[in-house]
Amino acid sequence: MDPRAIHLTTLTSGWRTGDDEQARVLRILEQVPPEQLDTVLAGLDPEQLLGALSDRGAGRAYLSGVLDLLLVRRREALSVPVLAGLVAALHRGRTPRHHQELLVDVLRATEGRDFHDLKYRINASGDRHDLEQLVFHDLDEDLQDLLLEHLAEQAGVDPTSDLRILCDIDDTTRCMLHDDRYPRGIIYPGVVQLLLELDQGAVTDPARVGDLTFVTARPGGPLGLFERYTRDGLSGLGLPPHTVLGGSLLNLHTKAAITRRKLENMERDRLLFPECRMVFIGDSGQADGEVGAQMRTRAPEHIVGTLLHDVSGLGQAEREAWAQRGVQVFDTYAGAAAHAARWGLITVEQARRVADAVRTGLAVLELSTEQRRLLEDRLAADDAAIEALGA
Repeated sequence: MDPRAIHLTTLTSGWRTGDDEQARVLRILEQVPPEQLDTVLAGLDPEQLLGALSDRGAGRAYLSGVLDLLLVRRREALSVPVLAGLVAALHRGRTPRHHQELLVDVLRATEGRDFHDLKYRINASGDRHDLEQLVFHDLDEDLQDLLLEHLAEQAGVDPTSDLRILCDIDDTTRCMLHDDRYPRGIIYPGVVQLLLELDQGAVTDPARVGDLTFVTARPGGPLGLFERYTRDGLSGLGLPPHTVLGGSLLNLHTKAAITRRKLENMERDRLLFPECRMVFIGDSGQADGEVGAQMRTRAPEHIVGTLLHDVSGLGQAEREAWAQRGVQVFDTYAGAAAHAARWGLITVEQARRVADAVRTGLAVLELSTEQRRLLEDRLAADDAAIEALGA
């Protein structure tokens, strides 16, 4: 690590950074030549650096000096990853007006591919301080409008065919509420593999972060506790980098309220990523079909379609009616993969990998004889659908 980064880390690592230490932080950064600044900052924790500088009393001048140095005077010397870290660190906790203005100035000064890279890195920050939090919660309305305008403009500057994957959680990712075919609480066999294949198979740059978002009407709670709980519950599954869009306590009472909140979440995602296409994965237990169908009506050029996990025993007539509205019902995640391959979102070979993951997952589950027979019959039908696409 650069010796200057080590020195800055030492100065900011205590429980309280005094005025003298804050002054030294600013002095060290000012003395770093512009061409070396990115290297120094890359070795620092931006949240620790900015968090050690007080926005009150005498420390306010040092924080303002550091922000002016890094995000105004020498902004062009910083790489996108370093800039994204600073932006993410600056909108943690209370975001006063002058910080809001600085954040918006930084984002509006960035254009083209760099802008898209920056916003995706902010969105994949790993906690609730993602792009949705910044734009729709931390900014005053006039600044929000300015940034949304810039987002829309940049969608035309650097258009892409990348796919946004919005996925529900309860009864879609994990068996929780209405599905009696599986043990309660298990991650559905094949769902992780499908999300990986969609993330890898439908993007221009498979290494880019931030394409997967979990949407739910469950509450965000104070400090985003539910979102953090959800991330912890999904960790260790090998998922791509992802974010979580939650709801509020009021959204849990009726299907109409759940529908409104999920529609709001999806509409926000469309405004944040207007250059992308979107696919929604939900289930038949909580109005997800209606959410996906309404979004496709609102923005048919943006919404590829909805994959609806059948947890309520939909009949053939109901499935056909949903299909007319751009909602394809599936029984196992091999069936979802078949629909995704039919839409051109993944290849047939990728769909086969999903089917293999479903088969492997089913083999280790403790199921009743009737449950196993039913699921294996559905998997066989989904296998046949995949193979028909490759014939």
